[in-house]
Amino acid sequence: MAVVLLDAAQQFNPPKDQPTAEYIESEFYLPAEAGVLHGLYEFYYTPYFLGVAAALDDPDVKEIDLMKAAQIGWTYFMIAVLFKRITGRPMPIMVLFAKEGDGKAFHDEKLVPAIRANEAVGRLVDVETAKKSGNRWNHKGFPGGFLKLVASNSPGNVKSTSSVGLAVVEEPDDTSDDVKGQGDAIGLLEERVKRYPGSKTVVGGTPSLKGLSKTEQRLKQTDQRVLPIYCHGCGEAHVLDFEHITYISGDPDRGDVPHEVYGYAKPETAKYACPHCSELWDDNQRKENIRRTVYEAVERGDPMRGWVATAPFYGKAGFMELSELYACLPGTSLADLVREKLAAEKLADAGDPKQLIKFVNQKQGRPYEYRSDLPEADKLRERCEEYRELVVPGGGLILFLTVDVQHDRIALILRAWGRGEESWLVLWTEIAAQSGTSDKTDPVWTELDRILFGSYAHAKGYRLHVSAASIDSSDGQTNDAVYHYVRTRKKRFAKLLAIKGSTNVDAEILTAPRKIDLNTTSTKASRYGLQVYMVGGTKAKDLLFERLKLTGSGPGRMHTYKGVRADYFDQLLAEVKAPSRKHGGKKVYQKKAGAANEALDCEQYQIHLARYMRLHLKKPQDWDDIEARLMQADLLAEADEQVPVTAEPSAIQPAAAKPAVSLADLGRMMNGDD
Repeated sequence: MAVVLLDAAQQFNPPKDQPTAEYIESEFYLPAEAGVLHGLYEFYYTPYFLGVAAALDDPDVKEIDLMKAAQIGWTYFMIAVLFKRITGRPMPIMVLFAKEGDGKAFHDEKLVPAIRANEAVGRLVDVETAKKSGNRWNHKGFPGGFLKLVASNSPGNVKSTSSVGLAVVEEPDDTSDDVKGQGDAIGLLEERVKRYPGSKTVVGGTPSLKGLSKTEQRLKQTDQRVLPIYCHGCGEAHVLDFEHITYISGDPDRGDVPHEVYGYAKPETAKYACPHCSELWDDNQRKENIRRTVYEAVERGDPMRGWVATAPFYGKAGFMELSELYACLPGTSLADLVREKLAAEKLADAGDPKQLIKFVNQKQGRPYEYRSDLPEADKLRERCEEYRELVVPGGGLILFLTVDVQHDRIALILRAWGRGEESWLVLWTEIAAQSGTSDKTDPVWTELDRILFGSYAHAKGYRLHVSAASIDSSDGQTNDAVYHYVRTRKKRFAKLLAIKGSTNVDAEILTAPRKIDLNTTSTKASRYGLQVYMVGGTKAKDLLFERLKLTGSGPGRMHTYKGVRADYFDQLLAEVKAPSRKHGGKKVYQKKAGAANEALDCEQYQIHLARYMRLHLKKPQDWDDIEARLMQADLLAEADEQVPVTAEPSAIQPAAAKPAVSLADLGRMMNGDD
């Protein structure tokens, strides 16, 4: 009876939540598998995490983002945070990994040994009974909650859980950007966090390339805290930086022989020089300066434990510039850092930047700035020319329409092509769907009809119709509606293609589609009797970006009208071809973090259509014949049949982006009324 009363009393008077740092240093044990450091956890070796622990306890902090070096002890610190929740404040917990293999490795190599080393956790979380209900490798049940380990490439892993009290994302830069057409994995997880009162999100990872890194992008939305370290010599503080590492170099005049990799540098002499007084720190002094800075901040009651915010706080605490120079773990040395840096720079000088990118990401904890030779968006805007939207300039003789389908809208580009594959943008816009593009009856498809079957004024007086069009059908949720649209318009418009981007980065721009087998129902396209054309996106973008570098008039030049919607050039440059750590350092196109790229997709589809229509094979006489037919058709036409203008739909525009004309104006201009 006394036990029942005690349990009831604890429910009405729950124990006071123990501070995270206090719990970790008094209750959390590192397993023997952790290496040299095992036993009771000590912040002596990771003093910089005291600031993160304080942020976890701050009720005003809803999210913590950490951009860090690789070897600073983050994984076991996060396991300690998980154990504190399990034993003190149980709740649904989800940890998101890039791949299932990463989650399994975490489970087998870190989590299970840590649970076995912490008896209080082991009594609540079963890791001994194989396949016990509720305690699989990726799902650990405990009283009051569970710990779920999920991979970013499977939407069901995240969506099967309705709400999460603590969400942890490991290495966000490696997570999936689009999980089977349902959005990015981190976004799906964030939706679950919103449904749990008092929840927290913790995101920690090493960044990748500057402008492409999700970690970097998330840090921009935080208060961007840094940890200035006080010098034992002058008492001034600064954020540790690799540019202050110094070492002795040999002298060839004295007969010194250069090292094969390091040259005349002597990494073993490396020291850290204070930028204020030039006092040289050895490794022990560097570590002691870091510890002293943090512990003195704790003693004086600094709520951030020495960290300093460099941007306004809006509920998200960000920790950055946490390089390996801050590492206080045994075995970390300035000499090793210098050796790795010099070796990486030597390879980069020989044309292989992979190790240098890795060094900047994993040792400096910074995104690597990979420079592209493409012109900036502002430079492209300066090239815009004086011709009207929806009016084809004099050199344009063939008109193509390409469409990218999103769940809530379609994006489209009309581009006119002429001799030598010179081309002119005629329209870039987006049209909103009312019930969604997966609905075959949504008015967005009627609006697309109006553009597909319309006629367009030409600067020389005649009118052009669209000669060929393609619609992206790669999204699993919308491709049924796309296939329906293409099939039902085929009799009116023969050169209307359903397309998909090829997953093969070496695929040609245009490849012959598979023959239709009407006896099979293995694909949606087969059931609709459609051939789906695969777009070799990598080679299409390669050609597109080479053409963007060209200026003036002539073959291959791409022209744009003044007044084009403001986001066009930003979307056109939304991807960068750069080394990817997901692809073993191979150069692949990667989307900039947070960027929209529908305009780029539409333009690469234009390149594909140009190949499909064999524009690259046309001779001067072929173009002369096309122009002659246009002039003849204009002379013979009594009246150009127009597609009726439907009620004006709403247009979706990105923030600060405004259409050059409304869709009502679009109808009038297509009819030649303007």
